[in-house]
Amino acid sequence: MSRAKFLTAIALLLIVFYSEERTGQEKEEGSSDSRKTILWTGEVLSVYRNKGKAKIKIDRNSYFSERREEEIKGILTEKNTLPLFRKPKMEEIGSFQIENIEVEFGKIGKLTKPISIELRGSFSLAEGRPARLVNVGLLIGAYGQETFYQDPASFDSADVTRNRLVKAILHPKDGKEMVLVHSGYEIDGKILYEHMGYFLYGQGTESSEDSYNPKFGAPDRSNLEELPSFYIDKYEVTNKEYNKFLKETGNPPPPHWENGIFPRGKEYHPVTNLTYREVETYANWSGKKVPTEFQWEKAARGTGLVWRLLKNESYEFVSQPRDYPYGNDFDTELCNTRESGRKGTLSVYELPTKSQSPYGAVGMCGNVAEWTSSSYLPYPGHRPISGRYGKHLRVIRGGSYSGNKEEAKTFHRDFGGIPNLLNDRKAGFRLITEVKN
Repeated sequence: MSRAKFLTAIALLLIVFYSEERTGQEKEEGSSDSRKTILWTGEVLSVYRNKGKAKIKIDRNSYFSERREEEIKGILTEKNTLPLFRKPKMEEIGSFQIENIEVEFGKIGKLTKPISIELRGSFSLAEGRPARLVNVGLLIGAYGQETFYQDPASFDSADVTRNRLVKAILHPKDGKEMVLVHSGYEIDGKILYEHMGYFLYGQGTESSEDSYNPKFGAPDRSNLEELPSFYIDKYEVTNKEYNKFLKETGNPPPPHWENGIFPRGKEYHPVTNLTYREVETYANWSGKKVPTEFQWEKAARGTGLVWRLLKNESYEFVSQPRDYPYGNDFDTELCNTRESGRKGTLSVYELPTKSQSPYGAVGMCGNVAEWTSSSYLPYPGHRPISGRYGKHLRVIRGGSYSGNKEEAKTFHRDFGGIPNLLNDRKAGFRLITEVKN
């Protein structure tokens, strides 16, 4: 072999080696995991021996909401056998075989649409499961595949593009599921205007309230908040999760935990009676952040806007806020406040999927109030007649089981920090992870 041919061969080998190495690196940097996710659920309403009835309630967030009767029946007939779950952790314990499908219709506005699906069939438990587990209140459902990234740090790399942001991640430190609050406007599942995270905050009718936004009725780019994408905990931090943090750090437990142990049977209830400084310490330990009040509010109610496209291809904003994460009408089944009569917290997994926010966050209405990192100050342009404001105070959002439905509205503002942020035990929390746009 001539010297020229030899050098050419070596060069080709180096190119192949470099290409394979680079491809491997890119694959590793862009690696993702696929997991099963539950697309929809229905509740078991009656059981007789191994037979029973279940109902799927249809709402605007439901997998079935925009489907015709024949399409709904086709989907369920094709699946035929559905997984059977036990709350609160959605543990799969067996299956439900469909024998009959009935779609119930009702009026939604002026239209007649499907409102629920009744299924009759038989139960089959997994091997080793006792028959007594089959009872009213179990859930049926269906699985789908969802791609998600487990390491939020990967979103900070220079090679990451926006279309790789996925709707859910598991945080590597505390293992909590987090949902994406994106900086765009979504239509039919497509995110438009990706770099415009506009958000309409507050309310525009009660000028005496601290939540009053003077620009609420005429939103435009000059007076809207612009928030980059971020991930927020899907559920509030629970007693069990907070206990893990205490064991690792040696920090003291909340004073209502007798002998340092959280209340029996409430491991999945949201932790509460925390000071802001304790929440801040947990955030530092987990590598996450306490949300600002605007981040919290956007995660709870959405952008509050409709983008109207004009003939000249420009756009204008129309306000369309939500009073509650799921809509504008209060519902005691979806929001744990004084009106619900429960007189205590619920497990974060007990709240119905229908109660979730537009981004998929659950429990942002009642149950326990949540700390934010924002100082309690009047909104720009608003000069309320009275009010106790100060940079030493922090805004609290979401309301609680002991508060009323007005306090649980997505725009309602409370505050904590008296006498100081070290001693005012007023709320629970959830955290965020920011994403570079």
